[in-house]
Amino acid sequence: MGASLSAGLAANQMVCSQGEFPGEHRGQCLGTHLLVELWSAPFPKLADARQIQEILGRAGACEEQLGQEGLAEVRVHQFDPYGVSGTASSPLAHILIHTWPENRYAAVDIFAHDRDGAYLVLERMKKALTPEYIHVLELQRGQLLDMEDT
Repeated sequence: MGASLSAGLAANQMVCSQGEFPGEHRGQCLGTHLLVELWSAPFPKLADARQIQEILGRAGACEEQLGQEGLAEVRVHQFDPYGVSGTASSPLAHILIHTWPENRYAAVDIFAHDRDGAYLVLERMKKALTPEYIHVLELQRGQLLDMEDT
């Protein structure tokens, strides 16, 4: 068997890359992606698909100033004996959650057009799920480049 690509690498270290960027970074990006780990959240919230569905809908809800109101479009799946996976999509953000209630843990991805939107969703998720501990990794996706020959 081959060795793992991530063997011996520190957390968040790049595994591989191909090619060099053909331009200079402009400091702009296409979106903010938050990778969130929620620890010590209440079992009943993490185990119930209906609660997760409501939490996702409210976390991704649009504000009036975005020109659209209402809850996000949500899909959830209840696992047996417990655990939930769900997604929410709205003009504000795309949210994914996977819960392990027996460990009082949830993994959440939040992708939003801008940083403020991503952190608004994160605050809503924190308020609803009430974890004791949180770890967040922020990525700027699609960093835009100034290209000489485009």
